[in-house]
Amino acid sequence: MTILDAAPDRFTGRSAASFMTPLRVIAEQQLRTGHHMVLSDGQMLHRLCLLTGLHERPLAFVIPCDQLASVRLSASAVLNCPPVDFGSGEPAGLLIPTEFQRQRLELLCDILDLAVIPDGVRLTSHELACQRVYPGMSIGRGAEWKSSSQRRRTQRLIGEARAMMNSGYRALLAGGEGRQKQSR
Repeated sequence: MTILDAAPDRFTGRSAASFMTPLRVIAEQQLRTGHHMVLSDGQMLHRLCLLTGLHERPLAFVIPCDQLASVRLSASAVLNCPPVDFGSGEPAGLLIPTEFQRQRLELLCDILDLAVIPDGVRLTSHELACQRVYPGMSIGRGAEWKSSSQRRRTQRLIGEARAMMNSGYRALLAGGEGRQKQSR
């Protein structure tokens, strides 16, 4: 994930709007930790966290000094110079998710926010099923819940959300792995 924040006053640079103009927004959500977005430049997906709310203010890349610093540095460099189709001047071949892919990404992001990411109080799988996966549906408790197909599906979705968090969003949008049958 590339993290952007307001640049110090003495620095000039690109604003959030200038970063986002050539990119297509695949998904976005405002959280306490910032404005999280998945953007496509046609070649790859960029996961961003915009810490500041000022879209016209110059931004700076925030690269924490941890084991992923070199990865974040590379991602920042790629984001700073998105690929362009020089024939048209437009971003190269934008990825456009289907409506199903967009809804699934939103569901998995909600699951991450509600049950997986260790930030505050996490919901149980039963609460998650009642609130987000099966809203408005009467779901049993106890032994009935433990043996239900709703519980199994909710557990699978939590696992997929964790895998997406750990491996990125590209595989989900490409539709390659997961529950789809692989051709041989």
